[in-house]
Amino acid sequence: MPTPTDQAQNPMAEALAQLLTFGTREEIQDAAHKFAASERPQEMKACYKKLSETDKGDLNARFVYSQLVEDGSHKTRAESRDLMLAILDDFPQILELNTEGNCLLIRYTAERCRDLGPQQKAIDLSRKLAPLSGIAGDYFLLSEILSQINNLEESMIALQKAMSLDPAFDTETNRDTLKIWQAGLEKPAVEHAAQKRKKIGRYPQTKDFLGDLTPLIMDHIAVDLKSQPKFINKATRFFTMGSCFARNISASLNKGGYSSTHMEISEYINTTFANRAFVDWLDADADTDNAVNERIKELLPAQWNPQNTLEKMRDTDVFILTLGVAPAFFDRATGEFVLPRPTALNSRVLAEKYEYRTTTVQENVDNVLYLINFIRKLSPTVKIVITVSPVPLLASFEFESCVAADCLSKSTMRLTAHEVVNNSKLENIIYWPSFEIFRWGGSNASNFYAADDGAAWHVSEEKVNQTIDAFIDIFHD
Repeated sequence: MPTPTDQAQNPMAEALAQLLTFGTREEIQDAAHKFAASERPQEMKACYKKLSETDKGDLNARFVYSQLVEDGSHKTRAESRDLMLAILDDFPQILELNTEGNCLLIRYTAERCRDLGPQQKAIDLSRKLAPLSGIAGDYFLLSEILSQINNLEESMIALQKAMSLDPAFDTETNRDTLKIWQAGLEKPAVEHAAQKRKKIGRYPQTKDFLGDLTPLIMDHIAVDLKSQPKFINKATRFFTMGSCFARNISASLNKGGYSSTHMEISEYINTTFANRAFVDWLDADADTDNAVNERIKELLPAQWNPQNTLEKMRDTDVFILTLGVAPAFFDRATGEFVLPRPTALNSRVLAEKYEYRTTTVQENVDNVLYLINFIRKLSPTVKIVITVSPVPLLASFEFESCVAADCLSKSTMRLTAHEVVNNSKLENIIYWPSFEIFRWGGSNASNFYAADDGAAWHVSEEKVNQTIDAFIDIFHD
């Protein structure tokens, strides 16, 4: 049954529909002003939408409508940006005429492009706006946008201009910024070259994620590695070890015409504890448990033995270790690592008998360093490549959510890789970002990001809403 409010609103809605369908332009403009005065934004927006659609030359109506569509969401901010960009495309002379309205339009458009992209459009508009308006705030906006693309020299010039135009920008922070910059410029040439300014990493845009994978890897994910010395040629011999992803790497190398050997161990034991047990099995002098040795023999292919394995390791030029998962089985009484048999059913039984837990970063760091030390004794000059497998944890006996368990597992392994490569004082070692390529590249190519406004750093509002709906459903009393 309609409420009194519904009955009152329906005639108003009908009257507005009649006005927009049959009213003159002057009548719609007059109604828009009245709606503004009475603080009825939805009716006001409807009027300006009609005005902007029926006369593309009415720049004021188009600009006002571009502001009214925005409600704070990513989607409407993007819609507002696109409406303003369309005005500038239809009337490029706006960029040359210094009026308050023109500068306001350019400023708002530049700010939206700064926040949502395209970044180059934000730069182009800001470069036009600052000298056109001559306002300190516009030079400061230009300075901020330029700093985002590492164009620090032009950014500093714009900042100096802003400070000279308005004392409000002559702050201690801005003075310190300029002082540090000037100090860098005044260093001797040799010292300045040795201490190059550190580049700022910026998150890729949606077009980067949706484009070809190779440029995404080269320009945004493995960008820090492009300056590394080259170490691969067709004669390079590879040895891979760790998880099923290591097998995929080895197969890809062999397919590409390189020589690669993969140390195949059951996927059920792709932990650093299993890797450590394996090298202990190889080392005749290691103090190992006989039961563990026997388990290693069971898990390895028949053609593998310590002698031929050590020979292959000695002959390798590049050793690729793929870190698999963090959870492992341990004896409840002794705390010792336990090697399960490679069947899902047996693993489930073991979960009842033994402790299954996510291992710590430090435990894994210790294991990886132990393994690398063993490899380097066999081949002191071998190149070590650490990578983290993007293949998820398939089952968890610790958490009911395997997704949450996998997140914890991969976070642990990624931190392990970071500590080993960056903080262990090892030489001739690199990290290859396989995990980031698949997990970040893959997720950003989906509709979980950029669905509303095209910005890769904005999550889909629909997905957020569904996430919160689930949160409410679970915890609502």
